[in-house]
Amino acid sequence: MRKEILSSILLALFLANNLCYAQFVDDDPELDIDKKPLPPYSLRKVRTYEDFNVFDFTDLNGRQWTNRYGLSRPLLIITGKWALRHDIKKWAHYLAHKYNNFCDIIWVFNPDSTEFADHRERNEKALREFSIAIPVVIDNHAIVGRSLKIEYDIPTIIGLTRKNTLGFVFESPLNNYAKDRLEKLMFTKLYK
Repeated sequence: MRKEILSSILLALFLANNLCYAQFVDDDPELDIDKKPLPPYSLRKVRTYEDFNVFDFTDLNGRQWTNRYGLSRPLLIITGKWALRHDIKKWAHYLAHKYNNFCDIIWVFNPDSTEFADHRERNEKALREFSIAIPVVIDNHAIVGRSLKIEYDIPTIIGLTRKNTLGFVFESPLNNYAKDRLEKLMFTKLYK
């Protein structure tokens, strides 16, 4: 008899919890599960010359960025936390000026590095107001960061080859040494 009562109580609590959660999701449009794609549960760490994990991003201008079927041109990804946006802007202008004819360049922004991690509209507004020379992508599921296990405390430049393999990961603020080192990486790792 005790087992039946206990199981009835547990079942009632389970159903009540699910009903409350369903009501909560219906009340908050930002938590609509049907509209948000679920993140990959786990991502393998990508090493140099290995295929990069698949991503599908849409930049703030509506252009689709994907590596699902390979890349038409090599891709440079700049990433870093919001506090580094001015350093990233310097890198973006330099890369756009120097390498835009040879490869595509995007800024992959991870919103977890801000206090507004769950507010996509607020992040988009801040990124639109912060003008930058390259397209900006919001990586809600941190696919790039989790693929490489990188820190966002320093500007990071990631090079993907046309075959969707990881060419290099380079972390540095913009200076003359970094420019020279990046140029060597570009022509030895990305265009081989």
